[in-house]
Amino acid sequence: MPHRLARRTLLGATLAAPILATHARAQGAWSPDRPVRLIVPFAPGGSQDVLGRLFAQAVSQSVGQNMVIENRAGAGGIIGAQETARAAPDGLTLLLATAGQLTIAKAVGRRLAYDPVNDFAPIIHLSDSPVALATAPSLPVNNTRELIAYCKAARQPVPYGSTGIGTNTHLIMEDLKAREGLNVEHIPYRGAAAAFNDLAAGRIGLMFISVASVLAVSGAQMKVLGVSSRERFPPTPDVPTLIEGGLAGFEASIWTGIAAPAATPAPIIERWRAEFAKALDTDLVKSRLPALGSTANGSGPAEFGRLLREDLDRWTRVAAPLSISLE
Repeated sequence: MPHRLARRTLLGATLAAPILATHARAQGAWSPDRPVRLIVPFAPGGSQDVLGRLFAQAVSQSVGQNMVIENRAGAGGIIGAQETARAAPDGLTLLLATAGQLTIAKAVGRRLAYDPVNDFAPIIHLSDSPVALATAPSLPVNNTRELIAYCKAARQPVPYGSTGIGTNTHLIMEDLKAREGLNVEHIPYRGAAAAFNDLAAGRIGLMFISVASVLAVSGAQMKVLGVSSRERFPPTPDVPTLIEGGLAGFEASIWTGIAAPAATPAPIIERWRAEFAKALDTDLVKSRLPALGSTANGSGPAEFGRLLREDLDRWTRVAAPLSISLE
């Protein structure tokens, strides 16, 4: 009797093995069975929209299923992030994520219907765009060290511009101000164009701008002193890093990644990570990223999740003494 039971158990296990193996393969080989939404939380035509469409095109070609861009602009990206957080965790809704709607939004006290760390599953850190420290042509400085000395010695606050209260260009400058003891005063603008005009005219003395903007504007309009990346940025090889300019360890990036709703199963996360990593290596993406002021990253879920937490800690610390009110 025991031998018969053992034989039956062995036979049952043998018959079940192919079924279990097939199930495991099916789980590991998840593929979208209908079009996928990539929510871009910004209006059409901007740099993030262009970036999202670039990756959607590359990934669609690879998976054989359309990836449809849905622009859900509003509240600095919060509307799109909120829609993603509420979506089913089935792999068919993804978010083109940036610090604006995740870490910075919470750091500056925005009322959010989602938790930027716990309500999303990070998939891949796609790219980084450093910012550049630029000054008015008339400001009597020629490098980062001279600018720091000038702003520390100024009797009256030197006005600096940003693309708005609580934006990355605002917080990065406030981080530098606190670190170096700069005597500067914040002048917020509704976007970059008006700020660039006032910088060129000398009505403000300095500001952080995207590297994409550096590539687009004339050198006569501003002096670019340094970039915030660890190493020199390939499209602007003659511009030193801020670290080279004397700001040891000072880095900042406008990063972009892909996230899904929390509770999205691991095989789905891994499939999308692999597909977007593959897209980063295509000629289509590699040829376009530099013109968008970006460099490829490719870090996976664990590293991207760590970036979210570290970013949130950094910008919360910077924003805390500023008493920012955006509601």
